[in-house]
Amino acid sequence: MRYDIDFSDKILQAKEKKTLNKPFRTPNGPKKFSVYVKNEKGNIVKVNFGDPNMEIKRDDPKRRASFRARHNCDNPGPKTKARYWSCKQWRAGKKVEGSFQSYYEWDGETIFDHDDLLSMNPNLAFAEEAEEEKDCGCGDCGCQELEAKHNMKKYSFNNPGQAMQMAKKMGFDDIHTHGEGDDTVFMPGPSHEALLKKLGETNDASLWENIKKKRDRIKKGSGEKMRKKGDKGAPTPDQMKKAKGYSDLYKKTKK
Repeated sequence: MRYDIDFSDKILQAKEKKTLNKPFRTPNGPKKFSVYVKNEKGNIVKVNFGDPNMEIKRDDPKRRASFRARHNCDNPGPKTKARYWSCKQWRAGKKVEGSFQSYYEWDGETIFDHDDLLSMNPNLAFAEEAEEEKDCGCGDCGCQELEAKHNMKKYSFNNPGQAMQMAKKMGFDDIHTHGEGDDTVFMPGPSHEALLKKLGETNDASLWENIKKKRDRIKKGSGEKMRKKGDKGAPTPDQMKKAKGYSDLYKKTKK
């Protein structure tokens, strides 16, 4: 008697085990990396993650703590979200061994070749892209731009005393921490969100003060010209309104 055994499911599982959860570079965008994963419905989707203009410096404890704090990496969400994979890259410690996992567990460092993955599992080419998150997880999509404008090392300390001194100067009564053990970093403010908000207010106030200084230089004959509304690099009406408001507020607090 002849028995026909269907091995198609096992073959498919073997292909998926070899190709899923293995990030690869995407030179043509839209992000720095992509990875194929299974969603909650059991379908394979492609997740894009990583800012192509951002350098990964996870070996710097302060930079790592700052990134993980603003992206809430203690709760990175599911594998179908970009934040999960970005947090994987920005964790400390040695690589995670995945030999005992049903599917590969990414170590946060190894980058795979996309062509190799497609050759093992051609069906990946038809995977739909996962829906992107509307924000980075910290509630403010402008956090990366804001941190880029400030030297965050200036607000990162190895002991709570120095952090509290900076906190008092900035108008805070408390500090917060990132990391554990030797990696612990102390920063002013009750939370990272509060610190970023304060820096944003400072930046807006500085904008108005710089505009005033430029106007004064023009009156003295510097030859400079104020940018007109709509010109490249000119502040938007909303930026101008916020800048003047924060500048007036800071003047009141100094009196």
